Amino acid sequence: MALIALSFVIALSSQVKADDATSRYLSRLSGQEYADIQAPQGSRTLRWDFSAKKTLTYDYAQEVVSKTEIAERSSGETDQKVSTQGELLVKSQGDGSADFVFNDLKARMEFMVSKDEAPKLMEQAVPQLVVHGIKENGSGGFGESSRDMMLKLIFPLPPKALQVGESVEVPAQFLFKAAGSQLQVKGRSRITLKRYVAIGAHTCAQLDVDTDISELKVPAYVEGKYACSVKASSTYFFDINSRSFVSGATAVLVRSEVDAPQKMQERVKMTMKSDNFIRVTLRE
Repeated sequence: MALIALSFVIALSSQVKADDATSRYLSRLSGQEYADIQAPQGSRTLRWDFSAKKTLTYDYAQEVVSKTEIAERSSGETDQKVSTQGELLVKSQGDGSADFVFNDLKARMEFMVSKDEAPKLMEQAVPQLVVHGIKENGSGGFGESSRDMMLKLIFPLPPKALQVGESVEVPAQFLFKAAGSQLQVKGRSRITLKRYVAIGAHTCAQLDVDTDISELKVPAYVEGKYACSVKASSTYFFDINSRSFVSGATAVLVRSEVDAPQKMQERVKMTMKSDNFIRVTLRE
């Protein structure tokens, strides 16, 4: 259960209301208002500096609110809230690569299995998670799972140099399990260099990211009905002098639907929705 906060299990939902199509956490992205500063001349390529051995420590926090509905279950639905606190270490190896280490994480879970019962509470330590081989452009080290897709939303860097107001689209995809088959959900992330701001002594580029991954093609040989949608918005601040992130936040709403035959029963119809908020802040 505790791994939900870092496993980013794909949530499922159908027939989403119009006012329920975006994350409830969008209003928390902007955070503190920072003063605009003059942008450097010309375009600038934004990259981490992993040329020397060092460790950057970030405070990591995540909130998840999810709802599951299974048609065959007598209780009808399960609600769950998870809050996780800990640290994210960016450990530069000095060779142009780094490891991301999610460390000392503790999760507090509140879940309701029946409307007739009081919510159950659980606190648990989350096992350490290490992602090896992150390159200075932010690529590498990730797979195609839903967890890896979510991790890619943290610390976004544009693949090319941008001027203020310019955007670039990056293909995005992850694997979705359907009746034992691994299907690809495809989409894109649009990264915009919004402006330059001063955060204390840091001169930062503000990167706004809009992500939409919802193209799922189900082959004819896969029985059942499936749908999946991932919508995310992010705002991150990158120090152009130290070449490291100062802070950032991501709001992610994940929905999909399963209506398919199962081995042990004739059919299962399941809908779920997961709303996530992730914040990282450099510890100085």
